[in-house]
Amino acid sequence: MKKAFLCFVLCFSSIFGAEIRMKDRLNGAENGDYIVTEANKMITLLAIRSITPDTLLLEEISAPTQNLKELPSSWAHWIKEKAPGHTSWSMIEIDLKNNELLECFSFSRSSWIHLSQNMSLFANLLQLPLKPLPKERQKKIGPPPMAGEPDFRKVWAPPLVFEGKKLNSPRFEVYETIWPEDGSELSQRQVTLYFDKEKRFPLPFWVQGETSHITAALRTIDSGKNLPVVHRQLPRRIPEFIGIPLKSKEGLRLNLKSPKYYKEFELFAIDVTLKEKKIHPINHTIVRGEEEWLTVQVAQEDLFDVLESNHSYTWLLVPTGYSGSYTQTTRPFVWIPEKS
Repeated sequence: MKKAFLCFVLCFSSIFGAEIRMKDRLNGAENGDYIVTEANKMITLLAIRSITPDTLLLEEISAPTQNLKELPSSWAHWIKEKAPGHTSWSMIEIDLKNNELLECFSFSRSSWIHLSQNMSLFANLLQLPLKPLPKERQKKIGPPPMAGEPDFRKVWAPPLVFEGKKLNSPRFEVYETIWPEDGSELSQRQVTLYFDKEKRFPLPFWVQGETSHITAALRTIDSGKNLPVVHRQLPRRIPEFIGIPLKSKEGLRLNLKSPKYYKEFELFAIDVTLKEKKIHPINHTIVRGEEEWLTVQVAQEDLFDVLESNHSYTWLLVPTGYSGSYTQTTRPFVWIPEKS
């Protein structure tokens, strides 16, 4: 019932020209859905690896066309063989609620990569308002008619290949938007997007920008479902303590740099005074700053309740739900209560 209602809303919006956003089309997307694109002598496979109401995880594998003497007959087999000829293999996580990049890990470099918002095509597209493009304004086949003559040309549609087979007379939903000012060739230009009307893949099959010379920013050459998995998880960074704990009359502050996908934390004070260490959970609050900066604050009364005078402690911070990504201060501090 919910899906039917959403489809009705989308259709109703299209009829009356209302704006939508690309993330509105993600309903119904499944893990393993993929497209293969070609642009600038580069083949790129883009697959959905996880989708929730909050986040979208994409896997991206790129190979220069010269590295692939011929296109694989099966992209599933190509993946199972570790994508021979590829030069880049990464995973990108996008925050759907805030329209921002959360993480990018390169398996080919075995390292995390910092991506600006402008460097991800789909992170940009997810936040842009899309407006249905009327048929009379869509690209046509053939030269335009002479002035004053009716236009009987057919509407142009890009090819659609699904699991290696070119489909006859594919149907598309066509939208337009204005690309954000990002310094690229498409900056502040009108962009046309072609989506499969049958919703075999939620992202556009064709993205075309109106520049001085018409250029397809994204051209899909194949698509499919149930792409095999090689890398099952996106490696997660570990939060990092910055500086030493800062004491004040109000309590204690711990400054950190932490990925935004860690929402909540558990804090522990580890008593390292004696040979047998003791660990104490402690109440705290989180204050988020710009980018990935945050501060953990512990009130004075909570310190008095847990810590013993003249004992040495280290701090252990564990992101909730990510027990393997804990971080700990290296230098102990001695708890000496402030005198009233």
